[in-house]
Amino acid sequence: MQSYTSDQLRNVVLMGHGGSGKTTISEAMLFASGAISRMGSVDSQNTVSDYDVLEHAHSYSISTSLLAIEWAGHRINLLDAPGYADFDCEVVEACAAADAALITVDAVGGMQAGLESAWAHADEAGLPRMLLITRLDRENADFDGLLSALRERFGTKVVPIAVPDGVAADFSATVDLLTDADADPDAREMLVESVADTDDELLNKYLEGEEIGADELSAALARAVAAGDVVPVLPVSASSEIGVTELMDRIVALLPSPLGREHALEEGSTTTDPSGELVAHVFKTTADPFVGRLTFMKVLSGTLRADQSPYNVQRKTTQRLGHLFLYRGKEQIEVPELVAGDIGVAAKLNDTLTGDTFVATEADAVTVPPLPLPVPTYRSALHPTTKADVDKLSSALQRIQEQDPSIRIDRDPDTHEILMFTVGDAQVNIATTRLEETYGVAVDAVLPRVPYRETVSTSTKSEYKHKKQSGGHGQYGHVVISIEPLQRGGGVEFADKVVGGSVPRQFITAVEKGVHETLPDGPLANSPIVDVRVTLLDGSAHSVDSSEMAFKIATAQALKQGILDAHPVLLEPVMKLRIRVPSDHVGDVMSDLNTRRGHVHGVEPDGAVSCIEAEVPLAEVQRYTTDLRAVTQGRGSFTIEFDRYVEVPGNVQEQVLKALAVAAEDE
Repeated sequence: MQSYTSDQLRNVVLMGHGGSGKTTISEAMLFASGAISRMGSVDSQNTVSDYDVLEHAHSYSISTSLLAIEWAGHRINLLDAPGYADFDCEVVEACAAADAALITVDAVGGMQAGLESAWAHADEAGLPRMLLITRLDRENADFDGLLSALRERFGTKVVPIAVPDGVAADFSATVDLLTDADADPDAREMLVESVADTDDELLNKYLEGEEIGADELSAALARAVAAGDVVPVLPVSASSEIGVTELMDRIVALLPSPLGREHALEEGSTTTDPSGELVAHVFKTTADPFVGRLTFMKVLSGTLRADQSPYNVQRKTTQRLGHLFLYRGKEQIEVPELVAGDIGVAAKLNDTLTGDTFVATEADAVTVPPLPLPVPTYRSALHPTTKADVDKLSSALQRIQEQDPSIRIDRDPDTHEILMFTVGDAQVNIATTRLEETYGVAVDAVLPRVPYRETVSTSTKSEYKHKKQSGGHGQYGHVVISIEPLQRGGGVEFADKVVGGSVPRQFITAVEKGVHETLPDGPLANSPIVDVRVTLLDGSAHSVDSSEMAFKIATAQALKQGILDAHPVLLEPVMKLRIRVPSDHVGDVMSDLNTRRGHVHGVEPDGAVSCIEAEVPLAEVQRYTTDLRAVTQGRGSFTIEFDRYVEVPGNVQEQVLKALAVAAEDE
């Protein structure tokens, strides 16, 4: 593959709703450019970008593929990103490496959730974009209706630069509005007016009725696209190879090169310049079973050579590269260097993680801000199936997180379960499959136990005398304690009100230990007892038979009986939710929250969406991600955080305790 300068590069992320034709478009572009000799298909599982066996098994893209495509004296680095919401991390990573976006819109499916998500990702990354209306050769395809809907949703800056010559069975070609002044007068007028609005000279010509030439219209359009003032729309049917070469022509002509782009750093910024100081950003890492770890990086400034040993700022270590590659699916194309703005891959950099920054030397240290990764809200408990799996699980999970940094692993101190937080159920299914097939660790991903707690609702006194004589020294410990509830969040308090030395000082510490050792195991659900004060009031001791152990046993028995007498109740964690949904789904979401024992505190309109603030018991929202998608047709999102513990309602407590008893029997 020949070398290209920074201005000859186009780094483009291809994203959109799952199933809207992204992989087919990337395959058609490779075929049209001559990179492959025949087109594969998703159904045949032989496309260049979907090469992972898990992608074949699930029939959808799981990770971003990097495809180097040569076209018209330029190289297009196409980042084919997954469309399924669970793999948003891949889209964020791809957007971090791209300088522009192609967003697919299915001509039959229309305005789907993945379209809006892709648009939001492009906004967050500050990427100029083009919209591709796909599958116009399908029955019920409606280019004009979809164009109107796009303009209504995203504004009049959305304009066609080509129109289909027929649709469905009649779709045979596209008509270029830039070069054909006689094609579709209404669409052409829409394009010229939108572009003229962004250029004073063209606007004067337009208002005076002068003809605007194709070259000056194209030049003004390219400037407007780069500035985000115009979003071109192109029709394409990749499976029929219609509009594909026109698409690549427009990528080269209208989308910006990386040269001169400014990138934010933690302190200051850097500009894409081949002669600048080296700054390279690691936007993705994967583990290849044959090659090892692959590090995907974009050179933001300077030139990175294969014989260099750049300094990793975050890991505080020097990394020896050895080889640099361009990628085309799983095909490696070795290159001697990556110029400013280029995207490439290095192998076997075991100390480098996603988000790391490479510079020439330690003295040049600067860092790229962290990626805005999606917040995982879908909870699963991982139960290893064998003792050997338990031993290997920790290191395997670390590898999984290195490949997918949106996954979070935690251990619940109350239930002692290993929790995996993901963006959705598909992501956890893929992660557990990789655990088994790649690292040989078999786990069951199940609904986590709710970390219930217990407390008392009334005050009481309790007394227990532990007395045992079996020859020789016996055991004797006698305590009288009071138990009283504290306010929520009060924790556990121990007090000593013994007078007259009835319990010798050396045994009071044993009583306190007995309290703290007993409280983690409550009588209702074996959950920790909290928000309680235990006071030692009185007791007695034997000069020979008393011991620390005897007083700990007496304390435990007195406490267990006293808790039962103080009417114990179950406490459950309540979470604060902030839910963003389209305004027309607010009623559906609020109704759903009511069925979950939720309390809505307010609704804040924010344009076309509304923010709902609510609190809901954790037991009702552990898998809320999937349910919210169903209620909002995939358009809702939320954040969640722990708020407080509250008493479980009596009728619910009864159901919970029955369920816990059944679960205990099953174990």
